[in-house]
Amino acid sequence: MKGTSAGRMDETMTFLELSIEDREKYIRDRYRDKCRFSGKGAAAVKKVTDVRNNTRANPEKLVAAEGIWEAGLLLKYGIRIKSVFIHAGGVKSPEAFRLVMALADKAEEIHIVSESTFDKMAELGTSAGILALAAFPVRKLSELDPEKHRMLIVLDGLEIPGNIGTIIRSCDGTDTDAVIICNRKTRVSHPKMIRSSQGSCFKVPIIEAESEEVISWLSGNGYRIILTDTRSSHYYFEEDYSGKVAVVMGSERYGISDGWYGGDVDKISIPMYGDCDSLHVGIAATIILYEAAIKRKKILPESGNRVLQNP
Repeated sequence: MKGTSAGRMDETMTFLELSIEDREKYIRDRYRDKCRFSGKGAAAVKKVTDVRNNTRANPEKLVAAEGIWEAGLLLKYGIRIKSVFIHAGGVKSPEAFRLVMALADKAEEIHIVSESTFDKMAELGTSAGILALAAFPVRKLSELDPEKHRMLIVLDGLEIPGNIGTIIRSCDGTDTDAVIICNRKTRVSHPKMIRSSQGSCFKVPIIEAESEEVISWLSGNGYRIILTDTRSSHYYFEEDYSGKVAVVMGSERYGISDGWYGGDVDKISIPMYGDCDSLHVGIAATIILYEAAIKRKKILPESGNRVLQNP
């Protein structure tokens, strides 16, 4: 590839002027060692369908990213790309071409597919001929730095992947440092979790661990554990969230598991002024995380303190 911007633009425009057959040949010749033509019956194509449908074991925690925006996030956050699938006729803009080449450079394998094969895998109507399988970046507790990752949220036994994705998206919006998932009930690679997080799952560190290990690690590293509990008389806006904090959210049906109540913990609740006794877990987490961000970043002046009116 030529080094100058003008050279890269010339190459882009040349590619876009080629026939589909010549585009496929261009890609095949450029990446000969890791590129192949794959049809609907190919194992790699079936793997995309399995990942999308969440129907089979997924030990590699592969996720599908489709189109310019989703696939572009893989590059932005340095996610390991296992496979990229290219429908050459769908690549119709300079932006799409540049992304295809960047993905192909990073991918372990490249599959050139026909329009009908691509349509079998794709879910969006604006995919620009681009789909990638990538390894979801699950971290370990040992990778967290207690001095850097000071505001954490722990999701204990959450069952609905869309709710987890919503909370991860809120973590990005509030600059929450990491998400810890324990008592896991759904795959972190679930397509609904990926989509509902709006790509934040590739940015915010996500850790999976057993509750006992998490409690021990938090306590050993000086975190204050705050449980969200509807029975608490201490409201979320009365908490200051200073220091190293881990806010624990429980499952939609069962709440926080008993093991979290055995040690030195604080509890907070969200006041309810109607007939319902609790909020959707994604909404509740978002309210608390934004309150924590406001307090920790000192966004409101002292005169902005709110006055409680009891329900």
